[in-house]
Formats: sequence, C-alpha cells, structure tokens
Amino acid sequence: MRDRIIHNLAARFSAYGDLIEQIDDAALQVRLDINKHKSLAEHLWCIVGARESYGKALRSGQWDGFSCSMQQFTRTHFRAALQASADEVMAAINSVSEWTQQREEFLAALAEHEVMHEGQIIRHVYGTGAALPSSWKWA
Repeated sequence: MRDRIIHNLAARFSAYGDLIEQIDDAALQVRLDINKHKSLAEHLWCIVGARESYGKALRSGQWDGFSCSMQQFTRTHFRAALQASADEVMAAINSVSEWTQQREEFLAALAEHEVMHEGQIIRHVYGTGAALPSSWKWA
C-alpha cells in the first residue's frame, strides 16, 4: 500500500507543477465570492508548507509542527517552492530505512492533504471560469 501512496503522491506533485505552469500571477490572488474562500496562493502556500513539514517528519520520525518557508507569492516563487518541496518529500521518503507506524501515518496524512487541497483548487479554478491541466485526476 505504501508504494501505491508514494506513486499517487508523485503524480499529485507533477499535477501541481502542471497547474502552476498554466496560470499567471493575477490568477493566484483571485477569490470567489464565497464565505471563507481562499485564494489559489493561500492554498499553494499551505501545500508547500505541508510538504516541508511532513518531509521533516518523515526524515526524523516525529512531528515538529507546521511551517512554510515561502515569503513571496508569485508564480515564479510558487513554481520553485512546489518543485523544491516535492523533491524534498521524495528525498525524505527515499531516506527512510525503517517505516514505523508513525512514518506511515505522516505519509498518509500528506497524501490526504494534497488531495484535500486539490478538491478545493478544482472548485476554485472552475469557479473562476478557467480550465485545469489534464493531469488533474479528479477534475
């Protein structure tokens, strides 16, 4: 099962890369007129932070809290941060010599987080009248 989760997670990482390639800086800030709606930038910031945080947790075997290194929110910065954070997670996964129950739970939580935001972003993008890349599995 772990291998399937890792495979699917890598596909989600690639799909987010496809998304950032087709949007512009203005699209990052658009909000829908819906209560408690987040911009695409806010969703992507959370995705990067979760990848960074869960990557650390996978390496160490323990949770050290959520943090995100992003300070600027342009398409260029998101492109770099999404790729770097995906690479970090994959490196963390590959560095694990002992898959404890805790590490399995971190991996599952990260996969769930990616998919949860994917659903929110699908709603957001369709709500703005834009299209999603074909790599977006659930769209």
